[in-house]
Amino acid sequence: MALRKDPVCGGEIMRYGHFERVEIRLRTLSPVFIGSGENLTKKEYIFENESGTIHVPDLARFTAFLSKRGLIAAFEEFVTHPRKNDLRAFLSEHKVGKKDYHSFVRYSVDAGEAAASEGFRGLLLFVKGPDGYPYIPGSSLKGAIRTAIAARLVQEGNYERNVADIDRAIDDFRGSRRYLSYQTGALERKLFCRLNYTDPRNPNRLRWDNLVNDFMRGIQISDSSPIGFENLTVCGKYDRKPDGFVNLLPIFRECLAPGTETVFSMTMDMPVLAKVGIDIEFIKDALHSFTDMQYQHFDRYFASLLEDADTAAKEGVDIVIGGGAGYATKTIMYPLVRPHQRALRMVGRMMTKQFSRHQHEKDTTLFKVSPHMLKTTMYKGKYYQMGKCEVIFG
Repeated sequence: MALRKDPVCGGEIMRYGHFERVEIRLRTLSPVFIGSGENLTKKEYIFENESGTIHVPDLARFTAFLSKRGLIAAFEEFVTHPRKNDLRAFLSEHKVGKKDYHSFVRYSVDAGEAAASEGFRGLLLFVKGPDGYPYIPGSSLKGAIRTAIAARLVQEGNYERNVADIDRAIDDFRGSRRYLSYQTGALERKLFCRLNYTDPRNPNRLRWDNLVNDFMRGIQISDSSPIGFENLTVCGKYDRKPDGFVNLLPIFRECLAPGTETVFSMTMDMPVLAKVGIDIEFIKDALHSFTDMQYQHFDRYFASLLEDADTAAKEGVDIVIGGGAGYATKTIMYPLVRPHQRALRMVGRMMTKQFSRHQHEKDTTLFKVSPHMLKTTMYKGKYYQMGKCEVIFG
């Protein structure tokens, strides 16, 4: 094993033969949501509105507690009753108070803006690891890096044929979504399947677009270190129109609060990446460029508000991860299609066909941006764009 210094980051990069391992520190600049697929109703969590706290029970311990108190039958009646939906009220009715919560509560979380919302009913949970603690999957970070690299690559090449194919696929969207998926997949393979490996024993056996030739296999990112429950908060969904009007939707998510820090390990297969000219500096530059492109093509069309928080990276490189962050953070249509007006028309047509009730037919003429909603949330009285983070390599 050998060590070398990163000339920009100053951190140590470990080398194991042809592999290099780099520590990545991630700091959330705004609330981040990565869903587990679980959605708790008011029958499944305890909401203390006076303290602004939500308690999430451990099912096994809660069942044992109810059994010990002789409340199983009463709880079954509560769960099946159509007009009873407040777990705290049920517990209070049966003389179970806050002093008993330690017996069955798995963790507690700050209710955030949900504490004052009359529309707070369900809670979408953040993903947890086998140890029960929140974490960020390495696939979430790698996916964001992959998108940024794709955006950088399309800026360097000519993909007009692919753009034309995607344009035709949008027109055929209602008839065959598979056709649009096929065309976007063809572009992705063209961007990433560049290693040109073949099977010497059977040259026709291994196609150029096989995953073996995807250079992103040369980048592996671990899951993050476990994150403490004290870093969780509950955030609502605030959709902002270009004129600054904010629409609060009754969707509430467990999110990582701004300022949460965690660590990943990134392992790079250097000979694989060298074949296509990818290294840490390329990745950083791609992330910087993608942030700039997102602002230029999307963010700048939305009015700023006095309550907007400062979410600029102070130490590392900007990146957006997680759910609820919006179309422009997850796709490369705007970097791919030039000029901007052509991209706007294509995205607007696609949005109109996919979401016919949301007035996307006005995106090009009235809103001047598509889709015409900026995905924000609120934390401690400030508006934040969802998912913004900074990463520090090394």
